[in-house]
Amino acid sequence: MWLPKKLVTGLAILSIGLPVQAQPRQAPPGMFRDLDDEIVGNAILISGKQLFIDDHVIEELKGATRVLNQPVKHSRNPLLKRDQPWETSGPGYGTVLYDAENRLFKMWYENWDQNEASSARLLYATSKNGLDWEKPFVDEERKTNLVRRPDIKGFQACGIFRDPVERDPARRYKMLFSCNPDGTATSWTTAAAFSADGIKWTANSESQLIPFSDAQSCPLWDARRGRYVAILRFGPPNTRIISRTESTDFLHWSPKVTVLRRTKMDEPMATQFYQMSPLLYGDIFLGLLSAYHNETLKPLPPDQPWTDRKNLHLVFSRNGVTWQRVGKNGAIPPRDLEQDRDWQRIAQDAVFLPYGTKDKDWDWGTVAPYFMPEPIFVGDEIWFYYVGQKGRNWWNYTGDPPKLDKQAREPLRGVGLATLRRDGFVSVETQKNGTLTTKPLVFLGDTLVVNANAKGGSLVVEAIDDKGKSIPGFSSTDCKPITTDGIRHVVTWKGKTNCHLLQARPIRLRFHLTNAKLYSFEPAIRHKHYLQSYD
Repeated sequence: MWLPKKLVTGLAILSIGLPVQAQPRQAPPGMFRDLDDEIVGNAILISGKQLFIDDHVIEELKGATRVLNQPVKHSRNPLLKRDQPWETSGPGYGTVLYDAENRLFKMWYENWDQNEASSARLLYATSKNGLDWEKPFVDEERKTNLVRRPDIKGFQACGIFRDPVERDPARRYKMLFSCNPDGTATSWTTAAAFSADGIKWTANSESQLIPFSDAQSCPLWDARRGRYVAILRFGPPNTRIISRTESTDFLHWSPKVTVLRRTKMDEPMATQFYQMSPLLYGDIFLGLLSAYHNETLKPLPPDQPWTDRKNLHLVFSRNGVTWQRVGKNGAIPPRDLEQDRDWQRIAQDAVFLPYGTKDKDWDWGTVAPYFMPEPIFVGDEIWFYYVGQKGRNWWNYTGDPPKLDKQAREPLRGVGLATLRRDGFVSVETQKNGTLTTKPLVFLGDTLVVNANAKGGSLVVEAIDDKGKSIPGFSSTDCKPITTDGIRHVVTWKGKTNCHLLQARPIRLRFHLTNAKLYSFEPAIRHKHYLQSYD
């Protein structure tokens, strides 16, 4: 464009005369980056906690191995048992959740109804600390903790959750349960009910929603898929394997799909899946699988002590649809489950929560999961509730334990608690020296946080570029060794916690372990990156 000479000169003088603060300043290195598909390539884009249950982020382990960890049963178990005159049996299927708004643990548990065949009553308990449970009189007329359950025949095996997205207060609490509305065997179905407070329930007007599940149905809200999901038993005809269904409105449900079936791992002990309690844990799903071994009414064989008993196995999913069994060394690829191996040993090593010692512990006969729709974190632990019994599954037929007096009616049955370190499901560990190297990763963040126990040893981390070389400033020698036990260690290089230079680019992380255990890592955002607009 042509401009008069005087005008050009004037514009130049104005530009030279701009105040200093109006001049653009140069940003520190790495503050602004380009990011697109070509830059990311095949790297895994991560956020949130990264656990080591499967090989999703693991490229290589050298001198280190993955180890399945077991929760620790609480010394005060059982925390809840039958102790009121209106309780007709020990606790059966149940749900536990923590109400953060009211700072209250809430439990719903079932008793068998003595007045109606194949029907259960629903009871309610609360606790301020998760250990000391009270049975409040929610039924003021009869002075009991009996909940007003859905008024329908055959009510049983319910799973309850508090819906985080429901706008109608009257439907805030939701339930799936089994029932036979007309009292006949042909009408068995899985139905839904709703409640404003979890105490007074109303069954949906149409009861026949999902094919019958002869075990607890466990519903929850999956925010990533924007759908309700339910884990329940296959059938009809009911078979002890695990199925899944989903819904957008809690009324119209997809056809069931089988997500866990028996494999060679289950043949040695004739294992069946009694039920599964799913748990949405960050970006992944976990499941507590009730593994029921060698059903029989015959005496307990000395060489098969697992007969007619249940313990809990861990299962794992990244999408909530396809699931993997978890063994001694983490998730077992489905293709491996059909190979010839020592499956009895593998299955015994895969126990996540074991039953107790026979004729000694209160839960020696069987343990089964209580449904927890959300993780219950207390301090640095995750808490699991379960129901245990001092007797085999079919004790009343086999006499194991021996026949009880009329007053006892049944062997001791109660609700127990088991606790686990946060993220502590599967650890990567070594007693000497070892490394874990990740696959190429891309993250947005500025701080690397690790959950590790390096007490008596050490853990250091290095960042590696796409050529396999340590990134300057982020080598293992630049990293301050972690030598203590903690779930929120902040990794530092050259005394700095800010690792924003590693973000938005494909890198590998290599963890160097010496007599240490690594449970998880997380790319966090803990710094402020404000820049003045002008000098």
